[in-house]
Amino acid sequence: MARRSARFPAFLLLLLLALPAAALETKPLASHARDVWTTRNGLPHNQVNDITQSDEGYLWLATWEGLVRHNGQDFELFGPHNVEAFTDQGIRAVSARQPGTLVVATSRGGVMLLREGRWNRVGVAQGLAQEETMRAELDRRGRLWVAHETQGLVRIDADGAVRRFTEADGLPSNQMFALHVDVDDVVWAGSSRGLVRIENDRVRAFGDADGMPPGAVYAILGARDGGLVIGTHRGVFRGRNAEFRPHEAGFPDDAVASLAFDPQGNLIVGTVNRGLFRATPQGLERFSRAGGLPNNRVPALFVDREGSIWVGTNAGLLRFADTPFGSFDTYQGLADNYVRALLQLPDGSILIGNSGGLDRWQDGRITPVAREPGGIGTEAVLSLAHGKAGEVWVGMYSRGLYRLRDGVVTEHLGERDGLSGLQVRAIHEADNGDLWIGTSTGLFRRRPGEPVRRFGEEEGLPSAFIVSLLQSRDGRLWVGTSNGLAVREGEGFRPIPVRSLFDAEDVFGLHEDAEGALWLATDRGLLRLKDGRLAGVGVRNGLPVATVFQVVEDGYGNLWLTSNRGVIRLQRQQVEQVLAGSLERLEALSFAEADGLASAQCNGGAGPAALRAFDGSLWVATARGVSVVQPDQLARYQRAPPPVILERLRVDGRERPPGERVVLAPGESRLDVEFASLSYRMPEQIRYRYRLLGFDDAWTDSGAVRLARFNRLPPGKYRFEVGAETRGSGTASEIVGFDLEVKPRFWQQPLFLVLSAILAALALYALYAMRVDALRAREQQLRRLVDERTQALVEKNLELEHLAEQVRRQSSAYELQARTDALTGLPNRRHMEERLADAFAEACRDGKPLCLGLLDLDHFKTVNDSFSHAAGDRLLQEVAKVMVEVMGGEHPLAHWGGEEFALLFVDATLEQAADTAERIRRRIEAIDTSDFAPGYRPSASIGLASRTGYTHHERMIYRADERLYAAKRGGRNRVES
Repeated sequence: MARRSARFPAFLLLLLLALPAAALETKPLASHARDVWTTRNGLPHNQVNDITQSDEGYLWLATWEGLVRHNGQDFELFGPHNVEAFTDQGIRAVSARQPGTLVVATSRGGVMLLREGRWNRVGVAQGLAQEETMRAELDRRGRLWVAHETQGLVRIDADGAVRRFTEADGLPSNQMFALHVDVDDVVWAGSSRGLVRIENDRVRAFGDADGMPPGAVYAILGARDGGLVIGTHRGVFRGRNAEFRPHEAGFPDDAVASLAFDPQGNLIVGTVNRGLFRATPQGLERFSRAGGLPNNRVPALFVDREGSIWVGTNAGLLRFADTPFGSFDTYQGLADNYVRALLQLPDGSILIGNSGGLDRWQDGRITPVAREPGGIGTEAVLSLAHGKAGEVWVGMYSRGLYRLRDGVVTEHLGERDGLSGLQVRAIHEADNGDLWIGTSTGLFRRRPGEPVRRFGEEEGLPSAFIVSLLQSRDGRLWVGTSNGLAVREGEGFRPIPVRSLFDAEDVFGLHEDAEGALWLATDRGLLRLKDGRLAGVGVRNGLPVATVFQVVEDGYGNLWLTSNRGVIRLQRQQVEQVLAGSLERLEALSFAEADGLASAQCNGGAGPAALRAFDGSLWVATARGVSVVQPDQLARYQRAPPPVILERLRVDGRERPPGERVVLAPGESRLDVEFASLSYRMPEQIRYRYRLLGFDDAWTDSGAVRLARFNRLPPGKYRFEVGAETRGSGTASEIVGFDLEVKPRFWQQPLFLVLSAILAALALYALYAMRVDALRAREQQLRRLVDERTQALVEKNLELEHLAEQVRRQSSAYELQARTDALTGLPNRRHMEERLADAFAEACRDGKPLCLGLLDLDHFKTVNDSFSHAAGDRLLQEVAKVMVEVMGGEHPLAHWGGEEFALLFVDATLEQAADTAERIRRRIEAIDTSDFAPGYRPSASIGLASRTGYTHHERMIYRADERLYAAKRGGRNRVES
């Protein structure tokens, strides 16, 4: 960015000056998006010795198993296996400082030069002192400088003249490690015994008197002020005019293997033992293996043209990309990466509730809150809210609710205070002092001077599982549950029928806009409740996901949604148009890990799980930390991608060099064109389109696919064009392409085609005449055959009718068998679920009662284990007989599975069902098991549920199952309703 600042328009400069100070600070490396590549991802070797970028934009990596070219998506290997000029696969260094040429230093194969697509090797025969090379560079005059492993330096001029420099010429040592040619063609080299400069063939070594420590120099970097930065075995030194001193940033006294400047001009240092360091205005920053560096030895550093920082280590390649989102995790001090709740305090700091407790972010630093004895401890925090008196309410996963003032616990609400639900997912303190606490078992209200009161389904809530709370500006309390939305009315709640729209149930987040409209984040999309009318947008309207957790507005007319698949930005105007019916689909912009999100899995079901801070930044809770984005800075990340490169052409599988004009010879039928836009910041977001003018002038959108294939093109002249664009940026790269000509075969020539057409017409007429005669004869034969076949079909139909009747009878028998349990003779679970669905729909329509019971035999496993499975089967049959006798055919029943039975009470109240279930329980208790399970006394637990309050029969099954387990927990052999 610093290199481009001189070309900024004045108004952009003013805009930058107007940004908050935090926005201009250097983002920590740990908050950058990070990607790691190893041999599992396509690298031939995990150690990356050097990195550079060539003119066309390719990244080149030096490894021990060959030279690697990277286009942002794939790694392509160059070495002895596919390039004849290579004699060694061990690559120590690669350089592209001089335009049009790539210089490669190998460990035992001399130096390789790539010019205009051709490789040439420079070895001992061309003037090198030995084949073992450490580094190689070209100066501006085209002279090749080579640092050898043990034989000093060699310069090979453009005319082939050779000049060698050794200890005899003033080098402190013949063992060389580093090489740098500055803008004035002055050569700087690092040896095992110090730094040396060569200018006009004069050699000068630097030592203690010049401020340089004795010993090895491993890295040399040219600074923007014309000076040098030197990496030594004793840390980092910098100098100008041949006077050196330790770097003022205070880098550690450790061997330095690599150096680079980031886009802001901050020095990055790769060490041999301690990982990565960077000197920023905020201080010295370290990034090591503990934070995700593949290895603490860093032999290579490079900053590409897009500002991404590439780090080559002994265990893989890592890239830091400055992306829209920055992230904070345990590396910056979070107690745990699983973040559930966020809250901004009046002083601008952010409270972060996570699975390890509560943390506070302020001025880039994260510190623990109330972690000490007597505080909230290290258990999971689910929710946060402001108190009216300046305190903070903290909802825990299993320990109720805490009140904090200045980070100190002043109150704890738990079971002894009437808060029976200790999993606190939402909190709100109303203007009148009422404290509302949303838990997994109900909504609780603590009113001054009154005991804590619970509200549940009996008071009108759609579900007792509370996930969100909001008090609108008109004073009404809105409650989001796992089964819909409700608004408080008096001492009760009125459900809002959100299921009528997209069949939504879970209301994870609530947001009120400036116009008083209520926005709902649900499991079926984004809903809006305005003036009593409900509307929404979902997947069918272009929303990338069905489930969204939180809604946040920025100051630029956008709605931001969090989800399990990242963060989604919607233009508010477009959403309103879809809701009004004037627009069919949204243009959603999605953000995921490639955009810097700590994790695409954003959290919901508690919170607030996202917020808009005072400075306009948006904070999002994820499964791997908290992520932050400044909406007003998105534009600088949405650049047009670089121009597309035509990587290779293949004709019938054979590769050809790309050019301005491609000619396909007669008979060549398949053309493959591979292309790439060499962007490394977010290559996953680049989308391609291509066309072949003269064949199909319309553009073909290929998405992320970088291949165009054409088969059997007719002879002619065409123009192939390809371009790229970055998702959501609205800008595209320049169009590139080539001319294509497909030559015709001899029989595709115009004269040949005319003669062929005449001959074909004559042949067709002759065939037509012959065919007419043949058809007349065939007609007579077919008439005779039809008469014979008609009689045979009449006889066959009689046989088929008899067979169809047999099949119908057999099908009826199979249908009965599929719906009946063979052991007990009762209907099976499938049959019962169908009966329950029909009965539930009928009862809802007619307003009649309906109950469902689930019966489980207590200690049934004892019968199988102590007696036999045959005894268990006998007991199930006896129980089935009892149930049939008691139910008397009045109500359906079924063998639910294992030792469980289901009882359906049609047109029966819960009290009537409980009475019948109690009679069944007593009859089961009286079953005589002496002849098959002596000494065993059978008993059963029964759970009952009525349809009241449910909108689907599966909720009745779930409720009956809950009551069955309640009967089990209550001591078994009982009916629980």
